[in-house]
This record gives sequence, structure tokens and C-alpha cells, in this order.
Amino acid sequence: MTKVVLISSFLLMGFLAKAQDFQGKAEYFSKRIMKKKTEKVETKSKEPLDPELQKEIEIALKKATEKQYVLTFNKTECLYEEEQKLEEPKGASDGMSISISFSGGGKKYLNVKDKNSIVEDEIFGKEFLIVEPLVQPEWKLIDETKKIGDYNCFKAELVIPVSEKQKKEYEEFLKKEEKKPALFKMEKPEDKVITAWYTPEIPVNFGPDNYWGLPGLILEVSEEKLIILCSKVVLSNKEKTKIKAPNTGEKVSQKKFDEIQKKKTDSMKDEDGVIMFQH
Repeated sequence: MTKVVLISSFLLMGFLAKAQDFQGKAEYFSKRIMKKKTEKVETKSKEPLDPELQKEIEIALKKATEKQYVLTFNKTECLYEEEQKLEEPKGASDGMSISISFSGGGKKYLNVKDKNSIVEDEIFGKEFLIVEPLVQPEWKLIDETKKIGDYNCFKAELVIPVSEKQKKEYEEFLKKEEKKPALFKMEKPEDKVITAWYTPEIPVNFGPDNYWGLPGLILEVSEEKLIILCSKVVLSNKEKTKIKAPNTGEKVSQKKFDEIQKKKTDSMKDEDGVIMFQH
């Protein structure tokens, strides 16, 4: 029988008090799993896309779904950011350039001492800083272990229930669907189950993306469509590098950001719910 326990705030406080004064960096590889399609993309005329264009789309999709990140941390704060790489030189031809991206790719800063988080995001080019108080995740510790690299890791699970925002958006979609079938269908939102593997051998309670709150560094995270794996950890007790919180953009709460985003996207949609861009 699987043994499950909830982490208490007292456990975390005791753990932090014992953590040594050191700094570290962890490198992560993130892969977003897309739905498999058996057919190739077709145009409105049902003709298959040009092979070169099809190839460009596949390359752009791979770049968008496979990312590398760096987590810099000490015992009280951390910064998670995408690893910056030089763009590959473009060819001499005037071929079409295709770019695909997902929201939420900005820097993420957590401070367990001040109990706050700051996340970079943007809405059609306008930068925002989403500032929220930290709320302890209700992780369940599970009596399972495995080795990741040189570290002994333990399993934990977190259930993120469907939010009121998601429920409302789905209800609005269903109402519109009754009047006119939508071009793009919305899946019914469901509770999200997060599985994490953490190591108490690195005594900080941080991890990749927005995941934190376990008694050890999180080295692996998986959910339905996302896998994040740690490939390298470097620890140091020498001179410390200051971890800088993001400071560019308008400061808003998550609720305010969602409201601004919805208002902006709704204003750009046509009658089929497709966002129209004008050049």
C-alpha cells in the first residue's frame, strides 16, 4: 500500500533553518508533448502544404516545445529563466520565417523569506510583472524512491484543481457553441496531477517552473503534457552571486493580468473566435 503524508509548514521551517548557506545552479530540459496527428497539415483547398513549408513548421514546433532552463538558488530565493542561445544564421533566400511560442516563458522569481513571487509575462508586446504572495502547495509525499544522476530522490504528487476562471471560460465556450459551432474546440478542463521527484541531499525547497515547497531540490516534474528533467547541478559555498528579481514591466496581480489578457484577446477575435493580426 502506498504511504502518503502531507508536508506541514513546521517541517519546511525546520528544514530551512538547517539548510547551509550556499548557492547553486540547476539546468533543466523541458519538453511539451503535442497531440499526435496522422495527417499532414492541409490548406483550405485540401491540398497538402509545400514540403519546405511543412519542414519549417516542424522545426518551429520543435523549438517551441523543447526548451532549456537554468534555476539559480540559495536557501531563501531562486530565479528560473530560459537559457539564452544565439539565433542560428538565416539563409540568403527570402523564405518565410515561422515562429511558434507559448505564454508564460518569462523569468520566475520566488522568495520564501519574504513569501512572494514575481513572474514575467507579456500581452502582445506589453511587459508585466505578476506579483503574488506564496501559498504553500499541498504536496503529498509518497513512499517511492529512484536515482536521478548521483542523487537519491523521493516521489511527491500535487493535485491542482480546475480554477473558477477555467470553468467560466468553458461555460462561455459552450454557450457560443450552441449558437454557432466554433472553428477551434475547447477541451473540458480537468484537475491537473503533478508528479515530482526531489532530493533532500540538496537542502533547498525550490524546483523548475512554478514548482516548489518540497524538502529538497526538485529534479524532475511531469504532468499530462509537460516533462521537465534536470541534467546538471552545480553547488558552491564560495562568493555568492546576487539573485536579481525581475523588475521590468507593469506590476499587477494574477487576477488583474488575466482580466487585461482576456479583454485584449477578445477585442482581436473575429466571429469564429480566431485572433486576427494586422500588419
